[in-house]
Amino acid sequence: MFTLFETSRLTVCRIQLESDLPSLLVLHNHRTTMRWIPNNKLTWTVIDLEKKYNINQQAYEKQLGIYKIAWKENTAQTFIGEVGLFLCQDTTTTVEIGYILHEFYWKKGFATELLHGLESFIKEYLPYTTIRAQLFEHNINSKKLLERCGYQCVATIPLHDKTAKLVYTKSLSST
Repeated sequence: MFTLFETSRLTVCRIQLESDLPSLLVLHNHRTTMRWIPNNKLTWTVIDLEKKYNINQQAYEKQLGIYKIAWKENTAQTFIGEVGLFLCQDTTTTVEIGYILHEFYWKKGFATELLHGLESFIKEYLPYTTIRAQLFEHNINSKKLLERCGYQCVATIPLHDKTAKLVYTKSLSST
């Protein structure tokens, strides 16, 4: 198991599709958990997940891609979600992040801890000076989290269904 980084309660490591597939299927097929995820499917299959995680083969070499989030609980590790780090097509100094935490782990401080861990990891090991996160405007909890963690809303992009996507950034040089 290759660990990208750890915090006091979390381990962020590479997805091992064979062993992680059952947990990933549960996460992706939980409607409440997935309601804020763009381009979400109603039902995810093994084939869908294999396609989704295929990007990791090349991305992991650059410490990018989609990683699992595990809660270090006593001596065990419990799968609680996934986090992605992605290249931005419009700039070489910004990395985009996104995460999915299972609903059972919302409002327990895990997302805040994950963001702080991501920021520290990116600042220390990756060549990016800015982090970008995008979310639906109605995802109030994630919006509040980003603002509490020092992210600034830099764009509101109207969507076809009369909602909007918000774009947040945070400069790592000021942290």
